[in-house]
Amino acid sequence: MSRSNGSQGTGDIYIRATFQALVDTIIPPTLRQVEVVGTVPAAGAVQLCVDEFVMNEIDHSQFVPVNDEYPTQMPLSKSTAQLLDRGAEQLIRRGLAQHPLSPWIFPGGRLFSALSREDRLQTLALLDRLEVPLHLVPPPYQNNPGMIQTMIDSLTQLTMFGYYSEWFGYGTTRLSPPDYRQVEFFPPGWCLVGYPGPAFGYCDFRGFLLKYPHAKGEYPND
Repeated sequence: MSRSNGSQGTGDIYIRATFQALVDTIIPPTLRQVEVVGTVPAAGAVQLCVDEFVMNEIDHSQFVPVNDEYPTQMPLSKSTAQLLDRGAEQLIRRGLAQHPLSPWIFPGGRLFSALSREDRLQTLALLDRLEVPLHLVPPPYQNNPGMIQTMIDSLTQLTMFGYYSEWFGYGTTRLSPPDYRQVEFFPPGWCLVGYPGPAFGYCDFRGFLLKYPHAKGEYPND
């Protein structure tokens, strides 16, 4: 297990576009019903910069097998972006893509980013089923089916966590080390889950009150 010093992928246009396409697939913008106001647009994961969160988490906790064959280690976010493109290529080769490519939606991205949301979702499912040539995907995923499936699961989980957590509320400190992050404004995700925010003095659950019958010092009769 190795830990990088920062998210090396956030400045790479290709990686950023790929992860924007990814989180947009999992949590796209929607319309929500709000009392009094009515139907209002709700930001998706891209609008809340959740792609940065997912990339940052991946690059800070990456597992790369010790192998002299790959002495130069690229950020895991980059190899994951390449994995998604391999999945998209396989989807198209099989004739499973349902919509035309749209490369202008996420400029700088490649095949996965140019797919429609529905086809990107199918690509994730295809990768999860390991329906790709495992020897053609990038390391450390190459011939490593367990890691591919673990990562596909993690991408969904991390996107959900980033969207509903305080991530966007960190504002300008989002990409700083954890000790230097500060919540600069109330995160939209907290509103969505009804979390009132941190505060001192919340009631603490101390257990249940149990009542036992009192024997009043009497011994039971033999």
